[in-house]
Amino acid sequence: MRAFVQTAVGHFEEREVPRPSAAPGEVVIRVRAALTCGTDLKLLERGHPRIALPVTMGHEACGEIVEVGAGVERFAGGDRVVPGISGPCGACAECARGFQNLCAAGHADRTWGAFAEFLRVPAAVVAENLHPVPPGLPDEIAAFLDPLASVLHGWARLAPARGTLLVYGAGALGLLWAATARARGIPATVVARGGASRLAAARAFGARVIDLERDGPNSGGLSDMTVDCTGDPEVWRRLADLVVPGGRVLLFGGCAPGTSVAWDAARLHYSEISLVGSFHSTPAEARAALAMLASGEIDPSPLVTAKGTLSDLPRFLHAQERREGIRYAVMP
Repeated sequence: MRAFVQTAVGHFEEREVPRPSAAPGEVVIRVRAALTCGTDLKLLERGHPRIALPVTMGHEACGEIVEVGAGVERFAGGDRVVPGISGPCGACAECARGFQNLCAAGHADRTWGAFAEFLRVPAAVVAENLHPVPPGLPDEIAAFLDPLASVLHGWARLAPARGTLLVYGAGALGLLWAATARARGIPATVVARGGASRLAAARAFGARVIDLERDGPNSGGLSDMTVDCTGDPEVWRRLADLVVPGGRVLLFGGCAPGTSVAWDAARLHYSEISLVGSFHSTPAEARAALAMLASGEIDPSPLVTAKGTLSDLPRFLHAQERREGIRYAVMP
């Protein structure tokens, strides 16, 4: 089958690779839509300590089951599904404490390789985090399950979410934060540097906009909550200065491995600023995300800049690297 494989940091290529087969508990899907993501660019730029190269790229997908492994009973050939990335084991200390998103076993074999004609879904994901797509929901919209689920997990980390929200960054995730803020009745402001289409999308989702090409990040005043969607350590540090006393800072965008960030200890202590981490999502949050997509409560279609075939992936990734557009849908 055709697939795009990252062979080294900074290099990827189209290859003919063996089509995956379904081991017991697994399924194989024919990819109907796969979304580009900032994680793809980070992996290309700097690699990842937990992802060995070469690796077939892509992880946000919707597809149709073409092969079912032994023991799979909830799914059948022809089912349209969207997989989560991880499948928590349900038995470890993290799962028992309610942190299924941190389950080490769940991340040991993840759903990866969506920029290909076919995709293997690991048994743990099939058991816990594979979701039937409701009729009428477009493939490329269903593929937003994973990023939206991660946003919902971030909201859970902020619970109870109240007051005003400042979102730093206007990529797809920042805009999904703005969309969920509107759905929850939370006034939101999106802070970003240029990018007319992204700022227009933020306004369309009901957010105020601070364009860093013209204004300072604090020009809108202090917020009750701030969230980073950039993965920039300088932004992580800055956000503590953009919340009111007693405010909360959600560190949502992942920084590069080995990054250190320093904050003013007096500011954190005397103003009781809370720093909260957020990573990945749980199967329950994935189900909630799919329900929001299916109902139209969250409509990410404005985030899809263009659709194309598998051969268009290099062009799409280069455009995203240049901050042209937001997300691209590959339809193999």
